[in-house]
Amino acid sequence: MRNDPDLRKSFEKINSPNILVIGDLMLDHYSWGEVDRISPEAPIPVMRVIREENRLGGAGNVAINLVNLGANVFVCGAIGKDENGKIIKNLLKENGTDNTAVFISNNFKTCLKHRMIAGQNHLLRMDIDPKMENNFFHNKIIDFLEKTINKFDAVLVSDYGKGLLSNKTLKAIKNFGKKHLIPIVGDPRNTTDYKIYNNFTLLKPNRKETEKAVGFKLNNQKDILKAAEILRSNAELKYLIISLDKDGLLLYCGKKNYLFLDVETQEVFDVVGAGDAVSSVLTFMLAGNSKIEHAAFWAQIAASMVIQHVGVISFSKIELLRRFDYGETSSKIMTPEQLYRSLSQDLPIVFANGFFDEISAGHLKFLHQLKTLNGFNIVAINSDKSISEQKGAPPLLNETERATLLSAIESVDRVVIFNEKDASNLIRKICPKTIVKGEHFRNIKLPEKKAIEEIGAIIQYFPKY
Repeated sequence: MRNDPDLRKSFEKINSPNILVIGDLMLDHYSWGEVDRISPEAPIPVMRVIREENRLGGAGNVAINLVNLGANVFVCGAIGKDENGKIIKNLLKENGTDNTAVFISNNFKTCLKHRMIAGQNHLLRMDIDPKMENNFFHNKIIDFLEKTINKFDAVLVSDYGKGLLSNKTLKAIKNFGKKHLIPIVGDPRNTTDYKIYNNFTLLKPNRKETEKAVGFKLNNQKDILKAAEILRSNAELKYLIISLDKDGLLLYCGKKNYLFLDVETQEVFDVVGAGDAVSSVLTFMLAGNSKIEHAAFWAQIAASMVIQHVGVISFSKIELLRRFDYGETSSKIMTPEQLYRSLSQDLPIVFANGFFDEISAGHLKFLHQLKTLNGFNIVAINSDKSISEQKGAPPLLNETERATLLSAIESVDRVVIFNEKDASNLIRKICPKTIVKGEHFRNIKLPEKKAIEEIGAIIQYFPKY
């Protein structure tokens, strides 16, 4: 399929479609810490919390994926009149979504998933699940759709089975899409009744959801095709896509019209988030009137990138195009946002930065010395845009080439590309224990000096080669 001359253009040409994400909003709250004792009250570990973070989960994570692709995203969902609901609404606003259709109810508890993690070990997950007022939210959703459906290029239904999307509501959404010729993409709940999604344009279950729906394991392609035909026929779908985690995905349009797409990566670390990436890209592409084959290809590119990283992350349109052009790059290479979510809790953070636009043996010897510090080593490089603004000309090697070379160095744990003139913002957010510079910087005032002093980091000077 890569030989299709229209494949790249089909994704690149899509500019800011209006997409409605409707579904179950969740708050993912993370508490990271360390355990060094057992509670005297009960035989359980006591975790000392070091860092906490809130992220959008459920339909909120899908919305962020679409924002990063460049879509204008409108969110329809429900939250309670509580602190978790406030946090969700603020996160949606901060990430550039329209949340005027996020409905609030006094009698509703906002959905929360609180994960407690010590080092690399998940100790506990605490969930708060809502009791849904179906009729109240159903009427709100229908009223919203009647007034606004014409402004959307596609609708993504993110159904986690928390009660917001009753069968009656799903039927109404489908009818609105059919009436106004708007594609409706569904990421289904864990159910055996796929008739509730009758006449959706596309449905995207994962392997586990498919197995539950059809009642048998998907052990080979024959099983997968058999299951796909059952689900597509039962739900009268135009398209069915089954997300098969490390085995890629299946695009199924009929018994003689299907396509298996393999994962485009050699490294599989974590399949969490791959399904959301697939749903997001599929909806983005259909909103731009792309062929379904092109949509499936780009969805699998996104999934391949997600499973290279630990945790739930998303990628921009530029990053997907870069992956298409350059192929797989190291999982060490991250955006600043991805880096913040994957910082080591076990080792002190060591930080180095620079242009690295004319990489030499001296640079390599300098970076090899990082292994002497026994830390988690992060190397930050200025983006092509940042270098061009400061030097008046682009670097000899572009940012992807520079990042790829640096990621191949054993002593480098992460490479991050940043757009600012200097690394002050990165330093403030990462809070490294040690900043590494070459000896020739010892008597030079560093542009990051104020940020380094604020976080109390020490500067380690390596000898020049």
